[in-house]
Amino acid sequence: MNEVLQLKQAQNGNKEAFKSLISFYYPFISKYLLNLTGSPQLCEDLTQETLIRIIRSIDEFDIGGPASFSTYTISIAKHLYFDYLRKNKQLTSLDEEIPSKANIADDILNKMQIEEIIHLIETLPEQQAIPIRLKYFEQLTLKEIAEKLSCEPNTIKSRIHNGIVKLRKRLKGGD
Repeated sequence: MNEVLQLKQAQNGNKEAFKSLISFYYPFISKYLLNLTGSPQLCEDLTQETLIRIIRSIDEFDIGGPASFSTYTISIAKHLYFDYLRKNKQLTSLDEEIPSKANIADDILNKMQIEEIIHLIETLPEQQAIPIRLKYFEQLTLKEIAEKLSCEPNTIKSRIHNGIVKLRKRLKGGD
């Protein structure tokens, strides 16, 4: 396929050129969005929306510009995905990008550390483990925990403190 010729013809309204471009780029966009979203249904919806945007904005693409048409299509797909996340309150910052491999590695390490901490909490005496779970996982206040466990808030505070001291020692390789 001669992409430049197809693009020029599509920009001039040639329907066959549009069909050819869409047929060629559909699998490329779809695979990218499936990897990005992890959801076949969302991928299909975003792929269709991306193709519609490409058709509507084909005249805006600068054939001689610095970006290739594949970069242009992926940029549209990525922005549509971020718009979807913002609309569904899953993305809080306009500047967020797709996580890099380093960020993914950091996320995996953090999850492994969290799993290790959860396991270590389970090894604590119940008097310490339960208040720690209630405070940090269920986000209850000391007063709410004290009411739930029928004791004083200062007692809960002490149990949490002592439990965390034990967790720190165990995480560092002690006790």
